[in-house]
Amino acid sequence: MQETKTLKSASGSARVISMVVLVVILVCAYVALDFYTGGQQNASMVEGRGGAIIGALSRHKRETGSLPDALDKLVPKYLTGLATCPNGQPYAYKAAGADYTLTCQEVLFKSKPYQYDSKSRAWAG
Repeated sequence: MQETKTLKSASGSARVISMVVLVVILVCAYVALDFYTGGQQNASMVEGRGGAIIGALSRHKRETGSLPDALDKLVPKYLTGLATCPNGQPYAYKAAGADYTLTCQEVLFKSKPYQYDSKSRAWAG
């Protein structure tokens, strides 16, 4: 009789532990998915807002033969105002000869700042 109680108690404890482990796994998966989709949304916003800046930089380069030393040089001739990153910070701009990068430093995608590289003409994180 005592053995039966011990077996039932051990079986019940194993079920509770299994359920707790399952709940922890599901919570972790939910948090990871939410983080990833949030990153996707931010990446889409960065690209959408950055597209106007990229177009203005192209027009400026076509008209003047060079890139500006700062993004504010694009206003008001090429842009009515400068777009910001989803967190409200300005885009980081770095010109290097004929190429440049636009970056949202605090918008991470796949654990790297999300950035446009004019040489590859692509956004990457």
